[in-house]
Amino acid sequence: MKKTVHKIKAFFASFFDLEDSAHNIAAGAALGIFFGIMPVEGITTTLVFVTLLRFNKPSALIGMLATNSWTTFALLPVAALTGGLLFNQSIASLYTQFDQTLQMGLKFFFSKAALLDLALPLIVGYLIVSLTIALLFYLVIFIFLKYFKVEK
Repeated sequence: MKKTVHKIKAFFASFFDLEDSAHNIAAGAALGIFFGIMPVEGITTTLVFVTLLRFNKPSALIGMLATNSWTTFALLPVAALTGGLLFNQSIASLYTQFDQTLQMGLKFFFSKAALLDLALPLIVGYLIVSLTIALLFYLVIFIFLKYFKVEK
């Protein structure tokens, strides 16, 4: 019984431990930032991936919470522009398609045409934008931790 309790305590203690390699902390933060920007369920997705990849959980949660929700809306124009460029569509046409889809009703909103013509450019745009920002933050955090880490 004591062994089981000790394992449970160790498991929860690992969520609050930043004593890790610079790579694991930076990778955890970058993964959290990536899922914080993406319009998906951030906390659950971040925890699953950070556990599977064995990155630092606290830095991932901090990165995800720092970017969750507000950046999804703030980066919508950038994601629409990026996805639109890749799919030869302008931001104005994507917004117009979205308005037309809403006026046609909820049934058409989940149709194949709406998903491929409207959602795919936005999803690809968000993937590229969030991956780029996450990689930049990984580099900044990694360099900071590797070369400017304060010794105890």
